[in-house]
Amino acid sequence: MTKSKKNGILLTLICISMIIWGMSWSSAKVMGRYGDALTIAFVRFGVVVFMLLPAVRLFKLSYKIERSGWKYLLSASLFLGLYTTAFFRGLQLGNAGAAGVLVTTLNPLFAFLIGVVVSKVVPKKQALVGLFIGLLGGAFLLELWDNFDAVFQTGNLLFIAAAFLWAVLSKITSLSKFYAHPITFSFWLHLVVPIGMLPFVNFDDVLHLFEIADATFYWNLAYFGIINSSFATVTYLVATTIIGAEKASTFIFLVPISAILTSYFTLGESIEGHTVIGMVLGVSAVMIINKTNE
Repeated sequence: MTKSKKNGILLTLICISMIIWGMSWSSAKVMGRYGDALTIAFVRFGVVVFMLLPAVRLFKLSYKIERSGWKYLLSASLFLGLYTTAFFRGLQLGNAGAAGVLVTTLNPLFAFLIGVVVSKVVPKKQALVGLFIGLLGGAFLLELWDNFDAVFQTGNLLFIAAAFLWAVLSKITSLSKFYAHPITFSFWLHLVVPIGMLPFVNFDDVLHLFEIADATFYWNLAYFGIINSSFATVTYLVATTIIGAEKASTFIFLVPISAILTSYFTLGESIEGHTVIGMVLGVSAVMIINKTNE
């Protein structure tokens, strides 16, 4: 298989993952109604580990991580744990739609800034133009001119923090390729996080969660833990090791678009003019940035 064909398959999988991520915001919002953020996050990680354990063997990979790679694993685990907690807590306090736009619009910006600071790589002029267009698209999706004050509500501040935490996580995982296969690294990453959570988890809350759980909870747990995390998130983390955190993060501009289209087709929600403009700008940003970084 040629390199261009492999890249084409990878980019297709990333786009599919972004669609899945877009659908996950509402799913996570529903899960947040059943328990506190830490409990939900802990259970979700358990599902992901259960799925990734056989995946390592399925792809005939080793579970081994080189000793020098553990510093990346532990630091990535810290940021993933903080991100997940901020994510679920933010959804409990804020709006899922605002979360989808804030996190996915700011994350590429943070990723580029971290790349400049850590890797000393200054984005090309056209890439900066694409980044600006993506941010502008997010402003249109949020109707920022009418909702600027709402950005600084508690829930939204957690979403902004989540965007930064995910950008740092992306940069760390992009460096892990020298020490383990991305899928192996993802397995250990999702295992170490819940182990680190153990001292803070109230297992009475975990038991209560499963006592009140119904079909809706289990469906959303399966979607968020298996489809969203085990496939989409791992695909994204693999992509960071191949094309870099900065370039991979630009695809996140597609997430709010998929969320809006999903709500239109499944819930019958209307799509307004500013939304269409925001979606067009988001797609344009991804195309411009990835074209200039080929």
